[in-house]
Amino acid sequence: MTDPTTPFTYDYATFLQRIIELNINDPRCKSMVVYPLFIVYAIHIMAKMAGCNNATAVKLWWEQNNAELQKLFYGLDDVVPSEQTIRRLITCANNDEILKFLQDYFTQYRFNTSAASGAVPLIERDVISADGQNIRATRLTKEENDARKSSGYDLVSLYSAKYGFTLSQRTVDKKNQEAKAIVEMLDELNLRNCILAWDAINTRVSTLEAVIKAEADFVVSLKSNQGTLFEEVSDVFHFVDVDRYKFEILTSARVSTEHGRIESKEICILNADDALSSAMKKKWSNVKGIIRVRTNRVYKSSNVGVDEIEDRYFLTSITPDGLDENFANTMQDIILARWKIESRHWVIDVAFCQDRLPLRNKDYIANVTVHTKIAANVLSYIREHTPLYNGKPRSFECLQQIATNAKFAFMFLEAFFKDDMSEIENDERFIGIFYKPPKPTGNDVPDNLKENGFDALTEDDSPLSLFAKNRRKIKSKRIDR
Repeated sequence: MTDPTTPFTYDYATFLQRIIELNINDPRCKSMVVYPLFIVYAIHIMAKMAGCNNATAVKLWWEQNNAELQKLFYGLDDVVPSEQTIRRLITCANNDEILKFLQDYFTQYRFNTSAASGAVPLIERDVISADGQNIRATRLTKEENDARKSSGYDLVSLYSAKYGFTLSQRTVDKKNQEAKAIVEMLDELNLRNCILAWDAINTRVSTLEAVIKAEADFVVSLKSNQGTLFEEVSDVFHFVDVDRYKFEILTSARVSTEHGRIESKEICILNADDALSSAMKKKWSNVKGIIRVRTNRVYKSSNVGVDEIEDRYFLTSITPDGLDENFANTMQDIILARWKIESRHWVIDVAFCQDRLPLRNKDYIANVTVHTKIAANVLSYIREHTPLYNGKPRSFECLQQIATNAKFAFMFLEAFFKDDMSEIENDERFIGIFYKPPKPTGNDVPDNLKENGFDALTEDDSPLSLFAKNRRKIKSKRIDR
């Protein structure tokens, strides 16, 4: 693998091409190659950033930007490959090589994976979320009454909450094969000192043992699919609610006001040695703590609370530490970090239209989704490192529109791999897009309005002063009513 510490300069504009060329093997006969694989891969990722969700759209984007692309990539001529050629080249490569390169590139800087097991503070450990994502367009047409004839392909991914990219993924054709895919990926990755998190469908003794074998920890969901264990855990927390639990309890509460609702969360953590029966402790020997998160919501529009309180249960291999006053709060952060993979899947489905991938070729689906996730990672990085617009991050649609220019798309890629926004911050074209102050609107309020009022800012005979006085009169009439 190329050394990621080697400095890149903007003059060396072929850095992405060289990265792919040196780390991705081309399985084709070298003497018969017309379109180098690394060129097609680099351009395909850039086209994905511009919102091109199929080979035909990639070809059109390539044709429109071919003159600029020839300046960025060596060995590129005027002839653009057909959509069939693009699809065939994407299919023939091994997506594991790309994921392996990305993992090595980013984890080169990670202290956690090289430190001794358990030596990293809990708050600094990376949360690796595992989840499956179904591609609905790959489902076969229903026949007669057989509504479950085929559920299509599922992509099972391991996602790093700390670095914001997919470490590994597998393509499976059945939902119940997710657990097997997770175990396979755990065996291949260095996840020491990381914390694994996933849905209840994959909470099994075998998967938890695989996590411990990888010298990692887990915080996984527990639902009624683990019948006996679920009933025992819910009963224990019932004793907590009625003050009949005699052992140590760690609690923490927080309130959030996002998404149009006031949401309160209370976390309660118990030591598994005190809470579980001997039979459960023998079967689930790697479980050191059990957790309940109780959520209550009040919607701002109606100011009405939800009648039904929602309880979520979790199992963890991290022993509760009563001496750490922030332990419960840190565990709640870990549980919330698991939802980042769900947010990323939503972005890929909605902004990058992955659900519209109407193909059944397993290799093509595996490879093209890797490119889509790289494109999503790049645009997410740009969103996080540019100023807010009207109090919100730039939308993915806005960034995709900017990436229709090949030069801009390449600068996004360079900033992502170098972790350096200086080129974009100093470019006059981006200054006008990202760093230009918003234009004033009719609703803007002067900074000294609260101190001085309208009368101090305007003369008595000015139109603004008359407007201010009329506004005060209208407001006073409303109060009187």
